[in-house]
Amino acid sequence: MRRRLVGALPLLAALLVGCGAPPSAPADQPAPTAPSTRTTAQPAPAPDPFDLAAALALIEGQGFTPDPPEGRLNGPIRAIHAICTGSANGRCQAVFFFDGQQLVHRVDVGLVNILSQDGKAVRVEFPVYAAGDPSCCPSGTPTQHTITVQNGRLDAQPPVGFEPNYPGDY
Repeated sequence: MRRRLVGALPLLAALLVGCGAPPSAPADQPAPTAPSTRTTAQPAPAPDPFDLAAALALIEGQGFTPDPPEGRLNGPIRAIHAICTGSANGRCQAVFFFDGQQLVHRVDVGLVNILSQDGKAVRVEFPVYAAGDPSCCPSGTPTQHTITVQNGRLDAQPPVGFEPNYPGDY
């Protein structure tokens, strides 16, 4: 039996080698498939250009000294805080709201802080004076508002009163 096995080995080897693809045959290719329905990610639209220097010059032209933002302002909705030029106590402040390069509105207030802005909305906080507070030191609970631009107008939620630094002015 051993002899038969030894004699069969060359035949088995020839059969196995002969089963391979001829050298001129194309390499294995994947079977054709239906066209892909997967969509290719589209590049994000380029951010609208914002000329910060022009915006700051516009603010200065209205008698305010702007606080230049520390980082890039994403748009299209942007807000820039400013203080009245020459203000002795800093309680003459405004926030300038832009939609793209266009000034939408200037909100004149006593004290205000821009908490955050993401290009779609601006979050602001108004310090609140309690009865008897000295002008230096509002001690009331500050109010926070989210401001957006709707049809070219500011929309604040919750609404901002006429004197946001004083309670009960709605």
